[in-house]
Amino acid sequence: MLAGKLAIAVTVAAGVLGVLGVLGVVDGGTAHAQRAPLATIPDAPRFPDVIEPPPGFDLDPGWTEYDRAFREAAAGDVYTARSRLRQLEASWPGHPAVARAAALMRRLEPRRDDPDAISRVARSELVFWSTLGGASLALNLCAAIDCSTDREYAGVYTLSMGGALAASLFATRRGVRQGEAQLYNSAQTWGAWNALLINDGFAETSKEAGFSIAMQLGGLAAGIGLWQLWRPTQGDVALTNTFLLWGSMLTLWGELAADLDEPSLRGVIIGGDVALLLGAVVSRAVEVSRGRTLLIDVGGVLGTMVGGLAAAAADSDSDGGVALILGTTAGLGLALLATRSWDKPAAVQLTPAVIEGPSRSRGYGFSAGLAF
Repeated sequence: MLAGKLAIAVTVAAGVLGVLGVLGVVDGGTAHAQRAPLATIPDAPRFPDVIEPPPGFDLDPGWTEYDRAFREAAAGDVYTARSRLRQLEASWPGHPAVARAAALMRRLEPRRDDPDAISRVARSELVFWSTLGGASLALNLCAAIDCSTDREYAGVYTLSMGGALAASLFATRRGVRQGEAQLYNSAQTWGAWNALLINDGFAETSKEAGFSIAMQLGGLAAGIGLWQLWRPTQGDVALTNTFLLWGSMLTLWGELAADLDEPSLRGVIIGGDVALLLGAVVSRAVEVSRGRTLLIDVGGVLGTMVGGLAAAAADSDSDGGVALILGTTAGLGLALLATRSWDKPAAVQLTPAVIEGPSRSRGYGFSAGLAF
């Protein structure tokens, strides 16, 4: 009996010791985890307060030239900076500054509008102008078929303008480039303008109307062909149009100054065509933006208004023509001079700023922003 009780006591004691052992292991693990050392934050890296350039850096003629070029570019004298960088490349071809000079020259070179850029604005302009061209076609179609009722006029205009709208939207479904759209718009106008030369005015007969339609569509076809050969920018086309506009106007003022019995429309158109060809040649040699040509046109309009005021007080048509020529020419010349820096890249802007160094120290300096 006693042996049985002793066995039971031993068994219970063993169980208790076992449970205590397990708890001791767990508690020991917990205590071990709590006693793990905390992670420490490394000290911030220390940098020298001033980083000195290599000895003799300011005496190296190559780096000196590069430094001068950058300072001139920062001051806005881009032309001199480019000349100095070219001289650096020629004088020290193997110098380490040459690579930096080449990179800086690429940023300083004026950037031409990309003639291959697709533009939604260009597509909108082409669709709008083509729809107006449909109205011109409708006018000549009605002259050709002799429209006599309002219903006939409405039907011809609706079909012509609607067809032009649909055709231009379909043709530009993949997008159209800036210079391309301007060229097509202008080509339609050139064709219709020269139809006035052949007909000596607006079409009055079926034959003249048919010729006007053929000239307008032929002008558009010529524009498509010119795009494949010329690939002009919108500035090129705008400059050519400016030559056409003011060449025509100055020809008209010249006819007034010559005191002709009656100004000749054909003479005005021929003068405009000559100016157009001259403008196309000039646009290949001179880079002008579309915005600048618009400002030049504004100057021409203002000059014409001033010349018109003088012409109104003139004693004869000849004196009035001279006044208009002088006023228009002066307006165009002043606008050309006033906008001579319109297309130049912006100069570097230096702005005082608080500069925080690596060691959290502060100082004062300049921040420079380049815009190209």
